Amino acid sequence: MSCELSETATPEDFARPRWVAQPDVRERARRLSQKFEEAYGRAPVGVWAAPGRANLMGEYVDFSGGMCLPFAHQYVTLTAAAPREDGVLNAQSMQDADESVADDRPQSTRISAVAPGAVPGWFGYVAGVAWGMNRVAHGESAHPVAVSELELAADFGADLMVDSTVPIGAGLASSAALECSVALALFSLNTGRDHPDDPQRRALARACIAAENHIVGANTGGLDQTASLRSHAGEILALDCRDFDVARLPADPALAGLTWLAVDTRAPHKLADGQYSSRRAECEAAAAVLGLPTLRDALPEHPTPDDAAAVLARFDRLLESGADLTEDREKTRLRLRHSMTEMLRSVQIAHEMRSDAPNWSRVGRLLVEGHESMRDDCQVTVPELDIAVDECLRAGALGAKVVGGGFGGSVIALVPLESVAGLAAAVQSCFARNGFREPLFLTLQPSEAGRRVL
Repeated sequence: MSCELSETATPEDFARPRWVAQPDVRERARRLSQKFEEAYGRAPVGVWAAPGRANLMGEYVDFSGGMCLPFAHQYVTLTAAAPREDGVLNAQSMQDADESVADDRPQSTRISAVAPGAVPGWFGYVAGVAWGMNRVAHGESAHPVAVSELELAADFGADLMVDSTVPIGAGLASSAALECSVALALFSLNTGRDHPDDPQRRALARACIAAENHIVGANTGGLDQTASLRSHAGEILALDCRDFDVARLPADPALAGLTWLAVDTRAPHKLADGQYSSRRAECEAAAAVLGLPTLRDALPEHPTPDDAAAVLARFDRLLESGADLTEDREKTRLRLRHSMTEMLRSVQIAHEMRSDAPNWSRVGRLLVEGHESMRDDCQVTVPELDIAVDECLRAGALGAKVVGGGFGGSVIALVPLESVAGLAAAVQSCFARNGFREPLFLTLQPSEAGRRVL
């Protein structure tokens, strides 16, 4: 498939691009508050919002201890909430039922009854957060440091209603935005505090990770939740996934006449179907061959291309010497190569961001290299993603790549401001000629983390 001009294209193929409106968060919060009162017969205590995330580099390396470069964008999920005293958690959604939200009817459970396999559908993301908060409160998460402020009493309950401006299935972390808005709401109802500090936000992220891993069944690594809860406006996080420490990098491409553009391909996007988990298993198998806790331990603190190549050579020698490998050899080597080069690209982009004058052309080239690795080594792209990247580059983008877990979702592109409209039109026409679904376009701004908005 390609996007060369077609003699058979019709005027309908060149319809104007569809842009996702910039969210009016306060207006959506007021409307959600009204809907809550209609549904529950009382006003909510408040409304909490948490953003989705974009990621410049570091796909499929968070669970391996690598560095990721996410930022929270301006599209949010909102949760209106009021407390109960009977241990029951009720939730309703204003979103229409679709392939990601299988049932938008009212949902209910006792918090004490939440367990892996017990809460199906979108409600798992909600109820799982309460379960995760108690788990983290007792030091039972992957990072066993107890954070007692997260504990929910046996009679603690809540009525919730959620709404979202994050495109569902776009690879822009709509599920993490849901989890994190619920976490902030439950934390505030439970403690009376609306402004958790960074250690508490770090713990809330762990609770959301536990919910997604154990209740929902998506074996993700924590990148999305950290970005949603710990970002600052105008900055990109350099997230060290060995210990979840963050450095905040100023990132305003507008100073150089550039912007971040997302192309939602609207190809199906699911991570709970085993594809993500299989990549994680292959990376963990590679680490086991190398005799290391995580793949990040294979590289020095400041890695070079030679360091990445040396790890691959060592992996090959170990297999030739009879090392045991629990996953497919060819696939595991590809995942290892992706991990090593992706970690290196994250370090290289972070270096540019720390500069007083970032070399945005180099950042763009690294984005393209990241997409090629996601396509060839991680093997998570689909034709819509690959063609969107190619067309973005053809239409003037400095760089473009799949964002998120792939298998559908979005592309993020670094685009000169004067090229945005023409690029969107070119991608729109390209998709029409290839018979793809009509894409959606969003300009993304590094935005503030989750907070109370009403």
